[in-house]
Amino acid sequence: MKSRVGSILTLIGAIFTFVVAGVILLMMIFFGGLLGLSDKLGNGIRLELVMGIFAGLFVLFLIGGILKIYASRLMMDKKKVVRGGIMAIILGLFVSDIFSLIGGIIAVVQGNK
Repeated sequence: MKSRVGSILTLIGAIFTFVVAGVILLMMIFFGGLLGLSDKLGNGIRLELVMGIFAGLFVLFLIGGILKIYASRLMMDKKKVVRGGIMAIILGLFVSDIFSLIGGIIAVVQGNK
């Protein structure tokens, strides 16, 4: 039995993950501008570390969103519902997303019927 509700909740979680990745990208652009401004002023402010952290978080959330979409697609296949649910639970814990976590739990429960 495929899990439509779990799939939709996981997709909502993926959309929120992409929104967070977009906010992180905007923060990278902002701090990149500050980095250029600090170089011109010669203040010696080091923002490269902050840029590296934001770049890492951006990639993490982008990959997490893509994998959540994949988990949502797995939930729509009758034979792979539990696999998609477990994947959504792990990603929901890893990226701290309640929608994917609940969607994964629903998919695992419906897949074991």
